[in-house]
Amino acid sequence: MTRSAYGEPMTKRAAFDVIVEGNSIAAILTPLLTSLSVSDKAGTHSDTASIALDDTGGRIVLPKIGAKITILLGWQGEGIRPVFEGTVDEIRSSGSRGGGRTISITAKGLDTTGKAKEPQHRNFDNMTVSDLLAKAGEHAGIKVRVDPALAGVVREYVEMRDESFAHLGERIAREIGGNFAIRGDEAIVSLRAAPYAAFIRAEWGRNLHGWDITPDMGRPAFGAVGSRWYDMAAATWRTVVKDTPLDAVAGYWGRFTKPGEAEARDQTDSDAATTERDATEGSVTIEGDTGAIPDGLCVVVGTRPGVDGRYRIEAATHQLSRGGGFVTKLDLKRAIEAAEKDRPAETPAEPDEGDDDGQEGGDDDPEGET
Repeated sequence: MTRSAYGEPMTKRAAFDVIVEGNSIAAILTPLLTSLSVSDKAGTHSDTASIALDDTGGRIVLPKIGAKITILLGWQGEGIRPVFEGTVDEIRSSGSRGGGRTISITAKGLDTTGKAKEPQHRNFDNMTVSDLLAKAGEHAGIKVRVDPALAGVVREYVEMRDESFAHLGERIAREIGGNFAIRGDEAIVSLRAAPYAAFIRAEWGRNLHGWDITPDMGRPAFGAVGSRWYDMAAATWRTVVKDTPLDAVAGYWGRFTKPGEAEARDQTDSDAATTERDATEGSVTIEGDTGAIPDGLCVVVGTRPGVDGRYRIEAATHQLSRGGGFVTKLDLKRAIEAAEKDRPAETPAEPDEGDDDGQEGGDDDPEGET
């Protein structure tokens, strides 16, 4: 059963529900809830949620760590939908003479008490991404679904050396241009910047509360990217190179060598998409919209020429609070168009002197390291 938020004098009223181990506790939380937040970021293995409650008198029965929790948000009269499914990770009590007493409940999409975080020692030979992740997921008790565009990608050799299933999933997804997320007992690998992604509008005068956008950035921009691999047949190093549409002279060359050409091409495609995506950065705050999802599209309208346009949603955070109502904050990146074709390197790339392990120099990282 859903309950509206706090009765702010608005035409629309926010609505929410919190279900713990199959039981709705919205009626209990309504008079105590001070804030509720759900955050989901593309490419990270776990969503997060936090609930802050007024704990005056210590009336709240604390949920158990690992308890299953579902959070639904929406608008009264328009319905609500699930925005988070996971397990309770942490409970914190705090208080002071002047500030009263509060309870904060944090939950994650990944069960932090489960085997998804447990290190594994194993390897996979000549397997598709779908099959190897399914095998690794069996140990963690997690089923895996992979986008058909990525499921058939083959890896000649993958090693888990003291590596958890959650880390392996993120690593493989980054290499092949995907996003990885664990929700409950299921892991999903989706295609990054997929053409079928849903989109929303952030329009000034309608639902856009505020924006802060840098449409072009120099620091993360590279005019070309490349990944190095060793050609056993020719006994020489080679590099797969891809140009980007960015106006930058600098190139990004992957730090680590790849075992074969296919892996090098996959990594190059992923790095090219990353550097293009990261050349734009910003955020918008809109009226609460549960249709906003990571890696979806956000069309910004009514700000100014040069800023209005399409963006990819890097992270979506839904916030419900006693004083602020229901809003959604979106972290934005550049909307990536169809990737260009690879071009071969003009000459084989030679390893740096003394670089026996194939590690390249350079500190710039297209994944966003600063």
